[in-house]
Amino acid sequence: MELGERIEMLAFLGREIEKREGSFCEALALDIGQAIKVTKAEISLSAKHLDTMKEDAPLVEGREPYGLIGAVFPYDAPTVMFARWGGAALLGRNRIRVSFSSLTPRAAELIGEVCAPWEDRIEVVLDKDNRAFGQECIDDPQVRVFFISGSGIVGRVYARAIDFFDKIIYAGPGGMPPVLVFPGADVEQAAIFAARRAFLNGGQYCTTIKRALVYKDLLEPFIHGVLAEVGEIKVGDPLDPQVDYGPIKAERTRKLFQRGLEMMKGSLLWGGPPQGEWLYPTVVLTKHIPDIEVFGPFLAIKAETSASAILREALKTRYPLIAYAFGECPGGKKSLERLYGSVYWDPQFLYLNPRDPSGGRRDSGWVLEMRGPKIVRRGGALVYPLELTQGFLRE
Repeated sequence: MELGERIEMLAFLGREIEKREGSFCEALALDIGQAIKVTKAEISLSAKHLDTMKEDAPLVEGREPYGLIGAVFPYDAPTVMFARWGGAALLGRNRIRVSFSSLTPRAAELIGEVCAPWEDRIEVVLDKDNRAFGQECIDDPQVRVFFISGSGIVGRVYARAIDFFDKIIYAGPGGMPPVLVFPGADVEQAAIFAARRAFLNGGQYCTTIKRALVYKDLLEPFIHGVLAEVGEIKVGDPLDPQVDYGPIKAERTRKLFQRGLEMMKGSLLWGGPPQGEWLYPTVVLTKHIPDIEVFGPFLAIKAETSASAILREALKTRYPLIAYAFGECPGGKKSLERLYGSVYWDPQFLYLNPRDPSGGRRDSGWVLEMRGPKIVRRGGALVYPLELTQGFLRE
């Protein structure tokens, strides 16, 4: 397909996803308890991204496709993941073979319907265990690039399979993504953002905030602002358009939440233990935040005595995926940016832009790539249209 045809195909996919907004709302409510308010936002992001892939066309011109690319997507934001990752792969003249989380079978079926007219380029695999799917991708010599997300164990398992691919892209745990409130911060804006971003979709994105490191002189107004926002969050029936998030149906998410709550010794400011599938916004003030993975509606707040102490604490992690910062960072912005996958300064958005580069460092994500006889490992934010094409033309 020529570039213009590929851009039209992607716009078509975006329109078809948008047409099925109501069906996706119902599917994700049933699959994972996701609120229709969240699903509508995700559908809008997905459709807009696919409809504007022309903006990314210069990134793939003159570059070579890999061929067939395989992927296993997580349960959170399936349409956004498809749009971001699948859109980039298809724009670069690849074919894709994708599988979705076992937690989102209804949403996967809908994406399969959307892609049916393009089955020669898009294979949506349904009703197959993802371990079996991954093994089939390893065994199929046509699959040259493989994308996988999951725990550190999942990453280590697939890292051993690099000899079977040209490239493996691993999206690992977010750990406890921080918001950093340095001296000089607009503490009101920081508190509003922290609460909205922490509990968005019940904290079920790897990029949602899980810890707040706050300059001690700003702690009291920060806590006041966070709790005021948390008081406005509505938890309930996911099909109610006023609800912010519904039940947390993913058992592993509930276990991670419970583990985090047990390990954070301190003062419980809001919320508490799970009540079956119902996890309410939980805020803890603590003097120690362990470096663990927590998913779900959880925020740990810790006071620090100086800007340097905030920075040191932020950098003591195996999961430097993403950070959000307000105020003046000691040593300038680069001191934080060079160690995290992505950093947002004085942010005011609610949802991340699918076009933003994304990716982690250390245990939060990596790329393994075969370069001749050598295996190269690298980290940091990735630009998917570049990552899913090769930077040279074959003879």
